[in-house]
Amino acid sequence: MSADALTIETFTEYGIGMVFLAVRLYARIEMGGIRGLRLDDAFAVAGMIFWTMQTVNIYLLELFGNNIGLNDKTAMLVPHSKLDSMILGSKLAFMNWIWYVCYIWSLKGVLLCLYWKLTQGTWHRHLVTAAAGFCGVTWLACLLTHICICTPVTRNWQIKPYPGDNCTLRGPLYIVIAVFNVLSDLCIILIPIPILTKLQVPLQRKLILVIMFSSGIFIMICTILRAYYSLSSITNLPIALGWADRECFVAAIVVSLPGIKPLFRNSRWLGSTNRKNSNSPYYKSDGYNAFGSKASGKTKTFVTSRPRKGGNFELDSVLHTTKDSRDGSQEYILEGERVASPAAGPVGQAGQRDMAIRVTTEYTLESEGTNGVPKRPEL
Repeated sequence: MSADALTIETFTEYGIGMVFLAVRLYARIEMGGIRGLRLDDAFAVAGMIFWTMQTVNIYLLELFGNNIGLNDKTAMLVPHSKLDSMILGSKLAFMNWIWYVCYIWSLKGVLLCLYWKLTQGTWHRHLVTAAAGFCGVTWLACLLTHICICTPVTRNWQIKPYPGDNCTLRGPLYIVIAVFNVLSDLCIILIPIPILTKLQVPLQRKLILVIMFSSGIFIMICTILRAYYSLSSITNLPIALGWADRECFVAAIVVSLPGIKPLFRNSRWLGSTNRKNSNSPYYKSDGYNAFGSKASGKTKTFVTSRPRKGGNFELDSVLHTTKDSRDGSQEYILEGERVASPAAGPVGQAGQRDMAIRVTTEYTLESEGTNGVPKRPEL
């Protein structure tokens, strides 16, 4: 790949990917305001910063040159006038690995925060905790491998004499990052599967959700391809940089999809029932629900793995089937016994399965008095 082709592809993919991340951030602010931003948004912004630095580095590497592709003989032939420039380029190449690792793992943090909300009040939260711990360990392992593969660190940007392949080509690092990246992505993908399999929603909507939450497979494919093509042409830096940017591009789109979904909440396939605007402070506190759809009225969704003691789990955007009762409107999502209304008493609780989701909508009736002032009816 020529330098011009790499530059065009890099900035094109960067521009499109940043649009997705920016739209995701806009959707979050639109749903919950500035105060509705949470840790996942901080991870997303950090990812945008790391990707920007990586993209700028890729451009500068072509300008300054670096020690990648040299050997014992060619290194000694580098003219003294180019040493300072190539040293600077080699430093940028060293830092580019750090920006890349931090970017990829920041986007993993976005998904983990989403699943943390998704699994509130259920045993699945232990899966999120385990996956988060594993991601933290793998992130640290990748950085330590990068730093320790060539010591002292200054040899990473040494030109004369040639510092060795581990300091320039860094072949083992490609393997370590690819393995840890794929394993951590696999752990994250497995988290929502137990919940998605229990959803009672139309088949087309379930397929949309399955595709959206399993789209991390595309990142895994890009990671494997990047490692393969980079190692097969390890002395050709543009090939490695090109595949790195493609992986970053796909990751940006995949991670942005759940956050962008609220903008299409009125869509027949992606939307949900009960889409009226809400003034409830309950929803403003979280900004948007776990599947990225704005809540409506005083509708609240609860997931319980035992008789209700704990937190709530918002899942408004995938609701579909509504059953009316004397106590209001309730929607049932997961397979199994229905959750009893508060008036049902112990009998309803006895038939409750281990996992259920209950949506209760409260209605307030008002009538207009003789003076035109609304008043509440006496019950």
